Formats: sequence, structure tokens, C-alpha cells
Amino acid sequence: MDHASATLSPNQPADNRRWLQLIAGVVCMVATANIQYAWTLFVPEIEETYGWPRAQIQVAFTLFVLVQTWLAPIEGYFIDKFGPRLMVAFGAIMIGTAWVINAQATTLMGFYIGAAVGGIGVGSIYAT
Repeated sequence: MDHASATLSPNQPADNRRWLQLIAGVVCMVATANIQYAWTLFVPEIEETYGWPRAQIQVAFTLFVLVQTWLAPIEGYFIDKFGPRLMVAFGAIMIGTAWVINAQATTLMGFYIGAAVGGIGVGSIYAT
């Protein structure tokens, strides 16, 4: 039997679906990566706008990384319980919420809360 005439089993997605999943995964990773990899671009602007010391601004990034990594075992449990689709959707909602919180934050505490919420979102997507 040649490859072209083989039928797909119910558990094997079609090639176009695999490409769609790959593209969706790349989009998710790009959306989450900007929070951590572009971080240093925003620090001088935040420092200039609010006059906060750089060390206190960097605490937000530390909180983000701690929440993102330390919650991975819990997120893994929820991935097993609810499935990857729901966890990626949850992560996307949390990241969007973090963007809104950070955009509206005028205090360090608000900024820290945004970082923690973003860490939960990115961690959920990375763990998945």
C-alpha cells in the first residue's frame, strides 16, 4: 500500500492540522516570549516615567521568573487533569490580563502583580 492511499487513523491528525498546530504553537511562544525576552527594552522607559529605582523594577522580572518556573509542577497537574487546550487558553488569558495590568500600573505593587499574573500565564503555556 502506498503512502497516498493510506487512511488516517482517528488518532492521527491530517498533515494540514499538524501545520496548524505548529503555527499556533509558534504564535503562542512569540506572544509569551516578548514578556521575558524584551524585558530589558522596557526597563529604562519605566525608570524614566515613574522614577522607580532600577533594582525595584527588576524585582518584577524576578517575580515573573519565579512564578513561571516554580508553578510548573502544579500547571503540569492541571494539564493532565484538563488537557493542553484549556491550559494554553488559560495561559493566554492570564498573559493578556498581565498586559492590561502592566499597562495600567502606576505603583510598584501593581507592576509586581502584573508580573506574577504574567508568570502564571507564560508558565502555563511553557509547561504545556
